[in-house]
Amino acid sequence: MAAIGSVSTTAATWVNRCSDSLECLDLDEEQPLAQLGAVQADKLTLFFTELLDHDRDDVICDQDFDNFFEKLAHFADWSNNSSEFHILLEVKQEFIEHFINPLPAKWSDLPYYKRVCGPEAGGFPGRTTLEGWLARWALYLSDMKRFTDLPLYLQYLCKIMFNVIDRTGTGAITKQSLAAFYRSVIGLPATRIDEIIDTAYDRMTSNGYLILDYGTFVHCFTNWLMGKNPNGPEQWVLVPPKGSLPQPPFPVDYSALNTEPAKLEPYAPDKKTNRHSVIV
Repeated sequence: MAAIGSVSTTAATWVNRCSDSLECLDLDEEQPLAQLGAVQADKLTLFFTELLDHDRDDVICDQDFDNFFEKLAHFADWSNNSSEFHILLEVKQEFIEHFINPLPAKWSDLPYYKRVCGPEAGGFPGRTTLEGWLARWALYLSDMKRFTDLPLYLQYLCKIMFNVIDRTGTGAITKQSLAAFYRSVIGLPATRIDEIIDTAYDRMTSNGYLILDYGTFVHCFTNWLMGKNPNGPEQWVLVPPKGSLPQPPFPVDYSALNTEPAKLEPYAPDKKTNRHSVIV
């Protein structure tokens, strides 16, 4: 009996300690389940402010997505009967579903998301604020590691954007076609395009070493959504950054990769050399 009483007392003590701990927790505290990196937030903020929120009222609605996707179709010269246009409409509807319509109940009932993504967050239902836009992206991207992890509508968006920029159908984006996209779709002035186009194209093609075909663009697009560091190709996929980017921490020399093997100098740590790069 003494042993049973001892167990009972121990169990009661454990329950009391657990209860005390729970009483110390603020279960209503607003905490996001996921957060974007600073660079991610900057890129997606530019998407919101420069391509969707044209009236600068800090909220977007389904009409803003209509305008954006219509601009893509117009630039690509897709007719209303084309298969590309119908795919674009499907992707647009998915954006409205994910970024304008209410969140699923598993998220919408949580205090943080009720405040930033709830029906009153944008003034009235059917509108999304910048804070809600970024909060939704953070949720959707939190478990994504690679392009194939993305939902189909984002994978299709990648293909749409590639075909829009490569509107002549050559199979590769040229520097001229990227500049035309910046001018007509993004709305950059010619002076700004002249300032950034070489940097943009170099970043997306590894200083011209790669052809900017669809496979390379998939890499750039994936980094646009998931990349959390500057100096990569991702900041040039849609809306270029406003200011100048810092230079990479070290230059990458691709010339050795195109050098004839007979002209390559074997590396030896104890040998003096005039080389300025090493293949690793």
